[in-house]
Amino acid sequence: MIKTRFLACSSVSANLESGNDKLVNALGTLSLSHDSAGKPTASSQVHAPKAASCSSVPISAEAAILIVAMRKLREAIVASRRRDMFAKAVYFFIIRTTIMLGHPESYHPALLYLFRCIHPFNALSNEEKMEYVGYLVLDLACRQNDLASAFHVRCLYNHRSRSVDTVLSALVHRNWLKYWDATTTTSAYERRLMQWTDEKMATHAIQCLGKSYLSIQKTFLERCTGLEWKSLKDTKKMSWALDEDRDNVIIKQIKKK
Repeated sequence: MIKTRFLACSSVSANLESGNDKLVNALGTLSLSHDSAGKPTASSQVHAPKAASCSSVPISAEAAILIVAMRKLREAIVASRRRDMFAKAVYFFIIRTTIMLGHPESYHPALLYLFRCIHPFNALSNEEKMEYVGYLVLDLACRQNDLASAFHVRCLYNHRSRSVDTVLSALVHRNWLKYWDATTTTSAYERRLMQWTDEKMATHAIQCLGKSYLSIQKTFLERCTGLEWKSLKDTKKMSWALDEDRDNVIIKQIKKK
């Protein structure tokens, strides 16, 4: 009987793990619904229940249902004190899914429970530990802006990842070029966690460039901010002008005497 239960849990775990490779594309249908003007439509805007979410970001009806279902599943596992392969596989799926949905109220407590309650009794493999510790480190550093805790967790679990270390180094030194270059080497889940600090890095880059240059190449500006010129002009409301003939962005006009 024990052998049968173990094989059943292993089968479920394998099925969940096989689906993780398709998770990024599958969640595309759960993104925000928009109207022709690019704004979320009122009919599709659904907020998760207050107990599950403190976020003001509207989510689609399908995503809200999925988040509530995963929360109930997580609560059932906690109540039953399961720490077997099935519980571990379910938490892996929940963490990855809610990271892509941008729902920290789901993935952050799931990460904490995974390491505090499941890992001590059913140890994660080295690969699994490196992956999920990396998510926790990036969440602390990018979303919560708590670099001290991020480095503490990194040292606590002896985490070593070139992509995560590059992001941490860029945040510590506020090196926006290194930060944007790191986006090409991170996984989809890591990149999604990094997006919490994208705006801060772009704003810092704009401030530094504005104090240092009179004009700048448009391509270099886009690389420094991670945004295209049109999007940059619309979102940041800058007074900078584009010289289309030279493909230069004029930051400051030289006053003629």
